[in-house]
Amino acid sequence: MSKQKRAAAAVIVPLMLMLQGAQDANARSTLPDPVYAGVAERLYRLDCGNSLANDESVWTPGENVGRDIEFSSTCWLIEHDGEWLLWDTGVPESSLNDPKGWSTLPKLIVYHLDKSLTEQLAQIGLKRGDIGRVAISHTHGDHIGNMGLFPNATVVMQRAEYNWIHSPDGPNDNVNQLMALARTLLGAPKKLQLIDGDTDLFGDGSVTLLATPGHTPGHQSLLVHLKNSGFILLTGDVAHLQENFEKDIVPSLNTDKAASITSMERIKQLVATYKATLFINHDKRQADSLKLLPAFYD
Repeated sequence: MSKQKRAAAAVIVPLMLMLQGAQDANARSTLPDPVYAGVAERLYRLDCGNSLANDESVWTPGENVGRDIEFSSTCWLIEHDGEWLLWDTGVPESSLNDPKGWSTLPKLIVYHLDKSLTEQLAQIGLKRGDIGRVAISHTHGDHIGNMGLFPNATVVMQRAEYNWIHSPDGPNDNVNQLMALARTLLGAPKKLQLIDGDTDLFGDGSVTLLATPGHTPGHQSLLVHLKNSGFILLTGDVAHLQENFEKDIVPSLNTDKAASITSMERIKQLVATYKATLFINHDKRQADSLKLLPAFYD
């Protein structure tokens, strides 16, 4: 090889390797580009129940012992290029208008349902069969209570979550009860998509599932990009209350305290990166101020 060719190779080969490395890094990254991410058309909030717990300290350890607290339960519906994605399915419709309510942990919390998913979907002209995908933040009963209403939808969840609820019981009886209920409510979906970590659902950066473990081993959040509203973060149960989120307070029911704090810090970083609006699922004060279907975010 001539000196000129060796000199050229010395420049070109490292450059090609550098470019290939950048391409590989981009291929591995599933987080959307803040500037060039695609957009979903609409985001609807659905009322998926409300609850009353008799001991707030379960969610704020060391404080508020024996004090009642109300929580909201919210589902979200996303329209993307003619396809409908449902985020969580809420409290079972079988409990609709039942004065006794329904519970995941009867000694601690009771849920009530005033509106069904079915009737809310009908308000915007949809039937349950129109829902193509159901993505779940995690498998606690108030988030997957209506999985059976969508037998033909593709269920999208973290593999770690699926494996966890099918694992042996641990030391916390309440957590064990939640796992057993999850197995019943989830059932055996005909179409099950198990994912590992962050996932770009539509391939255009408009709707991204984010691994945020801690509350449960396979908990995930959802980052939605809209044309007018910008980025919105739906955080499932990363935190139950705004104060918990701000102060990194971890409920006693969470399966991993350190991972819970890491996930809260991750969400804070994502809020800053994407200038995102944060919606906390169970924070009733916040939820009561948000748009409700048929109103929407776009």
